Amino acid sequence: MQILIALALGTLISEDLASISAGLLARNHDVSVASAVVACALGVYIGDLGLWLAGRILGPRLLDLPWISRRIDASALAALSARIDQNLAGAIIASRFLPGTRLPMYVAAGIWGRRPLAFAGWSLFAVLLWTPLLIVLTAAYGSTMTTPLLGRLGEISQFVITAALVLASLKLATRALSRVAF
Repeated sequence: MQILIALALGTLISEDLASISAGLLARNHDVSVASAVVACALGVYIGDLGLWLAGRILGPRLLDLPWISRRIDASALAALSARIDQNLAGAIIASRFLPGTRLPMYVAAGIWGRRPLAFAGWSLFAVLLWTPLLIVLTAAYGSTMTTPLLGRLGEISQFVITAALVLASLKLATRALSRVAF
């Protein structure tokens, strides 16, 4: 039971690494595949809802900061909000499968999204697609599956990679917003 709790909590740090670990534990028969999937899916889903909630609570306060509000056009934000709502399902599912896009997408959905229940439902659907897939494939194929996924993560801190992806995403979003605004 402690392993499953650790896996669920581990998803809050790194969803994919926790899920890969769960698959490897299942491969070694330390946990069942089903319990590994449930633990990781639960942790991932709670993390997704937490990102959305962080966007909902902190986003408006951040957008009101003078140095941010001067750089972002209100009409561009309204257009972005409409796009998120119109394409919510596709955006959430795509962000589940595209590395580095979940955090900015889910926080943005929290900031500008007007349909919290739709977000929660599509997020659950995306979690139930991705998490079992990653765990089952890892359990079935072991290092054949994990080596290409992890590459050199052992040499480079995942935090550095995630931070770089978030900064790059924010920079691209800022450029896109500035083009939309004019």
